[in-house]
Amino acid sequence: MKSVCYTLFMALWLSFFVECSNPQPEASMLLADAERLIESNPDSAMQLIDSIFYPEESLFFEDYVRYLVLRVQARYKTHRPVAEDTLIFRARDYFSDRKEPRLAALAWFYSGCVYRERKEYENAVQLYKEARKHARQTNNSDLQGLIQYNLGDLFAEQGIYRVALKNYKEAAQLYDAEPHKQAQCFSAIGQMYALLDQPDSALLSFHKGLDLAGNDEDLQLQSLLAQNLGVMYKETKQFDKAGTYLHQSFRFNTDSTKLPRYYLNLAELYTVMGRSDSAVWHTEQLKRLLSAAEDDYFKASAYSYLARREKEQANYEAAFVYQDERMNTLHRIMEERERQLVYEAHLKYDYGQMQKQYYQDLSIRQLWIIALLAVGIVGGELFTWYWVRQKNKQAEIRRNLDTLKEMKRDLESTVYQKQLDLRKDLLLGFDIIRKVMELNQEMTRSGKSTSGGALWGERFNKIVYGEESIEEAWDALFRVFNTMRPGLAGKIREKYPDLTETEFRVCILTYAGFRVKEISLVLHQSVHTVQTRRTDIRRKVGLGPSGDIAGHIDQLSR
Repeated sequence: MKSVCYTLFMALWLSFFVECSNPQPEASMLLADAERLIESNPDSAMQLIDSIFYPEESLFFEDYVRYLVLRVQARYKTHRPVAEDTLIFRARDYFSDRKEPRLAALAWFYSGCVYRERKEYENAVQLYKEARKHARQTNNSDLQGLIQYNLGDLFAEQGIYRVALKNYKEAAQLYDAEPHKQAQCFSAIGQMYALLDQPDSALLSFHKGLDLAGNDEDLQLQSLLAQNLGVMYKETKQFDKAGTYLHQSFRFNTDSTKLPRYYLNLAELYTVMGRSDSAVWHTEQLKRLLSAAEDDYFKASAYSYLARREKEQANYEAAFVYQDERMNTLHRIMEERERQLVYEAHLKYDYGQMQKQYYQDLSIRQLWIIALLAVGIVGGELFTWYWVRQKNKQAEIRRNLDTLKEMKRDLESTVYQKQLDLRKDLLLGFDIIRKVMELNQEMTRSGKSTSGGALWGERFNKIVYGEESIEEAWDALFRVFNTMRPGLAGKIREKYPDLTETEFRVCILTYAGFRVKEISLVLHQSVHTVQTRRTDIRRKVGLGPSGDIAGHIDQLSR
């Protein structure tokens, strides 16, 4: 009897220990280290926060709501998306009921950032103002300046430049003891004046910011403000001063990877000034370094400038080469974006499955403990063996979760600035055709083209200005599609010869990302007809009623 009671007691004690055990004992220490680093090194703080895998179980509730605030703060400071971080609303409500104005201000502010990223601007403004009210209770001018500056950003994004200007000025006053942040405020103030068509005030603000950045010895900020001055002087046609400040920005720059960008800006400036020798020299430097540039978005702009310049100099063959490079660059951007989206979805799925498996294993362990208590015949040694086995299993799961978490952090560290798809590339393609036609018309006027070229130009004008027939509109789209996806149309016809001409066209436009209403407009068909054709296409290519036509066709392009 004593043995049975001992066994039951040990089982009960072990059950209580297992149930109350902290799945990540170091979570509190990680949170404290992240709070210490959040202002000086937000990237390191983000890594520490991402290392807390089970915050709701590993932290006391007050620490957990602090974690919610700190997580959004770190994501925001490291330029990660926060639109889905709605748990911070829970922290906002919690701290608002307690006498902790600093944490309340942060919780309200970053809750506003969530709404702002969702483009719910009215809610964002209200939350920012509530955050400002809490921040004023702290006498923390840095926190107040942060909120005031972001209020300015919020109004600027909506085009309310005068209100934005007022907020930026108030932020500059709050940052009076921090020249670096005050210089950033004057940069924003100058931009608002420029948008309000007040160039003199814009130039004055940029100069104030440049002086402050010089006192702070921040070369990168000085480079940015000098560049702003160069652009502003260029806009006001003070080209000599524009050149002076662009060169000054060039001298302050410490990042060699930005050299091609400076050569592009200076080449464009000297072209406008009519200083052909300087324009040629900077253009040649741009050509020399362009292939080594890693920013595809910049390379697309540079190729556009080079194509335009070669066209102006009647080097039509070179112009087409650069235009082709631009299109190839845009294609790389689009394909990389598509790969990242697929990879991100894959990681999220695997991480979710692993976490689900962990909780399933935890539930199974609890059921076994209950069974042991009910039966009361399992010895202490057997239970200990089982408990160690389960712990090893959890450790293995956690190691797998650690690996997935690292992959997730690597993925989220990439900042996506733009997203292009085939539909937008088709529109870019139309722009190329228009430029080709303009070039051909110029040749016609100068007597260098045939009458056939003139007729081609007239036909294009009809397409652009809406006077074309349906067949001509489709032909224009189809030429651009073949340029960007060479050979794919032929593969579709060969693989699915039963498709009618209308079905083939619907198939091409669906793959290109056109919506049903857009396809209806292009092919001059009703929406119902287009939907019916898409159903017929799915049947003929062997897809189910809700099958993905674009994804199916994409396999043919590989």
